Parts: sequence; structure tokens; C-alpha cells
Amino acid sequence: MLLQEIREEIVQYGQKAIEARLTKGTGGNLSICDRESGLMAITPSGIDYFKMTPEMIVLIDVQTGKIVDGNEVPSSECDMHRIFYKYRTDIDAIIHTHTTFAATISCLNWPLPALHYLVAKVVCVWMM
Repeated sequence: MLLQEIREEIVQYGQKAIEARLTKGTGGNLSICDRESGLMAITPSGIDYFKMTPEMIVLIDVQTGKIVDGNEVPSSECDMHRIFYKYRTDIDAIIHTHTTFAATISCLNWPLPALHYLVAKVVCVWMM
């Protein structure tokens, strides 16, 4: 299977995200970019992380966005992941969750100060 180890890691870390209560159900999405092949592996849409298998992970060409391997529908946020990989070669993996506390703060529109100077730097770079 193409990129088998990466696909296995995505399944493993999806389950860890559930266990760590970073998300629940089928929420969130994970991806890894393999720079050597130019492919990204991403979780499928709407499948429970504990029912997900490595074969269900979808492989997508980072440059074109075309599905290279996989029979499932990729995450609805596939293009967001792909754009980061395409234009930011310093990013090789993305874990996108909707944690309870982050969602609460967002819904209440409360400001969230940087906890460390590097966090502030990342936010500044991201906004550029």
C-alpha cells in the first residue's frame, strides 16, 4: 500500500486525539505531507477514528489536488490542508480539532493572549 506507514500514523493519532478529548465522534481531521512523493495523506470525511483503517486514508497530490489513492471522500477541509503544504514547506503535518475549550472561547469571542513569545511569533507569521 502506498505510504502505508504514514496512513497507519494518521489512524493512530486520530484515535489518540479522541482519547485525549481533543475532539469527539468524527470531528476534526488529520493529514501528513510526504515531501518526497509530493502527496498528502488525509483522513476521510465522517468516519469514526476507531473504525478507520489505513486503507481509508486518502492520498492527494499536493500540487493538483487530485486524489491519487483511496476510495473514501476526503475531509471537507482537504484544500485547506493542501494549501498549507503547497505554500509552506516548513509544515509537514496538521491536526485540526475543535476542542471544547477553544470552541467555547471562540463562541464567546474572548481574546486569547499568547502564552509564550513563540506563540505570538507564530500568530504574526501566520497572519502575514
